[in-house]
Amino acid sequence: MEEQSRYSKVHIIWIVVTIMLTIISFCLFALITVYIDPLFHYHKPLQGYEYPLDNERYQNDGITRNFEYDSIITGTSMVENFKTSEADRIFGADFIKVPFWGSRYKETNDNLKRAYDAGKNISYVIRCLDYTMLVLDKDAYMEEGVYPTYLYNTDPFDDVKYVLNKEILLTYTRHVIKHTEAGNKTTSFDDYENWNDEYTFGAETVLPTYTLGEKAETEQELSEEEAVMINENIRQNVTDLADAHPETTFYLFFPPYSICYWDTLHNDGQIDWRIDAEQIAIKEILKHPNIRLYSFCDDFELVCNLDNYRDQAHYGEWVNSWMLEWMHDGEHLLTEENYKGYIETIRKFYHSYDYSLLRE
Repeated sequence: MEEQSRYSKVHIIWIVVTIMLTIISFCLFALITVYIDPLFHYHKPLQGYEYPLDNERYQNDGITRNFEYDSIITGTSMVENFKTSEADRIFGADFIKVPFWGSRYKETNDNLKRAYDAGKNISYVIRCLDYTMLVLDKDAYMEEGVYPTYLYNTDPFDDVKYVLNKEILLTYTRHVIKHTEAGNKTTSFDDYENWNDEYTFGAETVLPTYTLGEKAETEQELSEEEAVMINENIRQNVTDLADAHPETTFYLFFPPYSICYWDTLHNDGQIDWRIDAEQIAIKEILKHPNIRLYSFCDDFELVCNLDNYRDQAHYGEWVNSWMLEWMHDGEHLLTEENYKGYIETIRKFYHSYDYSLLRE
């Protein structure tokens, strides 16, 4: 009986020690990630460590909340090739770049809200407004599985998905250590998500990226429901934030997709539908005095030169450089006085362009 009692005590001690060692292991596991914090969830980069910036949806929220800056470049892949060093020089500011490829308007706007909620004093926001995300529900978001929601919410218990995440420790946290030991530097915002050198540009690259179906016999019309959707999308995800922060100047722009994008619209009978949607958005945005709205779709020399593009929409980094200069200098600025003329100009051009030239 005494032997059985001793066995039970040893068994209990073994269980307790095992539990304690497991807890200590978990704490050490978590402490390493919390200290280095490769996704900047708790703090900005530590001195003595060099951080690779290589995953925008995992790192952007931490960058927005914890880095030091006074201006932001944000939007879809249309802004990934911007260089903050150029923006700093042109605007006399200190920019970060937080792009979200494929983002709907709400996702970009929610990230901007996080910046203000973190107490940032923001002088300028440079943001693209993609045509392809314009006629969407105001609450449209990226598909499930793409978004690491545990990094974006305020639930502290949800942080276990970060601090006790084996992949985070072995991939991101370890990557910071190896990046530092290799003598590398923290990725600059010029290079962050910049894909320019990974692609070739020109007609031989762009034209194979799309095919045309049967030509539409009639032009698609924008419905009343779609018009309402556009206004709701713009108000909730663009202009309400500008109204809440009159201290910030918002530089918004419609990115210059290539003539091949308009080729698809022409074939599908959607040119008027797209331009009418843009006109509704322009009319709403121009009501707000701290927004400067630009469109480069009337720069036909740019749009029709496929040497500027890698596919129907994406342009080279030199185009991003041009746009920074143009926005600063007020070129292609839309106003109450000129936007109707702009709409007439692009409508006439994209309807009358000889798209067969693209396939010669």
